[in-house]
Amino acid sequence: MKRTIAAILAADVAGYSRLVAEDEEDALARLAAAKAVFREAVDRFGGRVFNTAGDAILAEFPSAVEALRAALAIQGTLGDQDQGAPPERRVRFRMGLNLGDVVEVDGDLLGDGVNIAARLEGIADPGGICLSRSLHEAVSGKVRVTFRDAGARRLKNIPRPVHVFRVVMPGDPAGAAAREPGRSARARAARWGTLAAALLIALGLGGLWRAGYLTGGGETAAVAEGVRDDLIAVSVVRARRACFPDEIRLTGVVVPRRAVDVRPEVEGLNVARVTTAALESVREGQVLAELRRPGEADGRRVDLRSPVAGLVLRAEARPGAPAAAAAAPLFQIAEGATFELEAQAPLAALDRLAAGQDATVTPLGGPPGRARVRFVARDVDPATQLGRVRLALVADDASAAAPRAGGFASAVVSLGERCGVAVPFSAVSREAEGPVVYVASNGRVEARPVTVGLGSGRDVEIRSGLDERDTVVARAGAFLREGDAVRPVAAAP
Repeated sequence: MKRTIAAILAADVAGYSRLVAEDEEDALARLAAAKAVFREAVDRFGGRVFNTAGDAILAEFPSAVEALRAALAIQGTLGDQDQGAPPERRVRFRMGLNLGDVVEVDGDLLGDGVNIAARLEGIADPGGICLSRSLHEAVSGKVRVTFRDAGARRLKNIPRPVHVFRVVMPGDPAGAAAREPGRSARARAARWGTLAAALLIALGLGGLWRAGYLTGGGETAAVAEGVRDDLIAVSVVRARRACFPDEIRLTGVVVPRRAVDVRPEVEGLNVARVTTAALESVREGQVLAELRRPGEADGRRVDLRSPVAGLVLRAEARPGAPAAAAAAPLFQIAEGATFELEAQAPLAALDRLAAGQDATVTPLGGPPGRARVRFVARDVDPATQLGRVRLALVADDASAAAPRAGGFASAVVSLGERCGVAVPFSAVSREAEGPVVYVASNGRVEARPVTVGLGSGRDVEIRSGLDERDTVVARAGAFLREGDAVRPVAAAP
């Protein structure tokens, strides 16, 4: 998984469920036009859209400044386009912006950086923009816009309070000061309106309320819209049973199983002729070089022979150079031309590795080949907490090129497979309390803590917390809060 820092823009359409309920074709056409504006601005300011779910959109930018400029451009363009439309038919995005750490998985972005942006979008006004402190600090003084400090806010499933800033949008001279929850008459009216809605629904008048017969406009109408706006279209998939390969991945360096150094046994000799080069195969007793004492006749030569059969790794002998017994070896030979992968493994993997297990080793720049675990150390390096593992490379074809000693290689040790509940990796949200999967049930979402197991391709094993009957949100977890009312839409296969 690739980890990086990015500016994240999260957006969704305020009142989208109401727009669809009143005129579906018109709402879909307006949403398509708004998304076209959104994508054009994202591209123009150097970003990319990496996730969509119904009316919700997520985009990333390498620059916080460009992310804010794109958000302002989108809101401005949509505001201009909607001037001639009735207020109740206008498409207005709520937006959240955050600068933070994200993880890339199959082109999608996950992590706190995305989650915080989505939560900020949830508290933004229709047509408004909320920023985290991290993004505000990055853009302060660089974009000609006014901010209002909304203070530290606690956001759903975010462990630490997030300091929020609101953008004062053009045409809103009063700013958003009157909209801060808990600090205005509007907020108090909204709270009383919400209580009234709950009471009416409890009395069996919810249908009249939603139909508008009991709404008198103003704050009460806004609350009614909020009740219907809770219905969020989400892509869902059914959890299923699947089998996952149980594998341990290692990296290391290719080394000869036994390297033999070759030197002359006597001193005072020079190299007269070299008969073998590096990477050549040699037989036991084969002449590697001819040595002579300086000044002696040509017939008085000493043959330097290979003590073993194998592959020449290094050939340092040069004609005319001295060949001293105590100096560096003139040749180094991999006995039997057998090689191993010398790797390191963490403690958890060491306990699961054993001699004889099959593996696949892929040298850097070379084709994969078979291997077998030969040795697993039971001691670990105190500094790194890693232990040593040796995998013997299996030569399937005698004509195949031998691996390069000293080259990097990766290995996959196969331990069999394990079967269980599977969901897409993108369905797992990393929350403060641990991995969570959002389950859609009876029109609402529930955040289920889960235990994650093995992975394969785009799917991940869920060891506990789900069963095969559950319907889970495929990709839109960052937009959701527990208890949200949703409209499940089957994800494309």
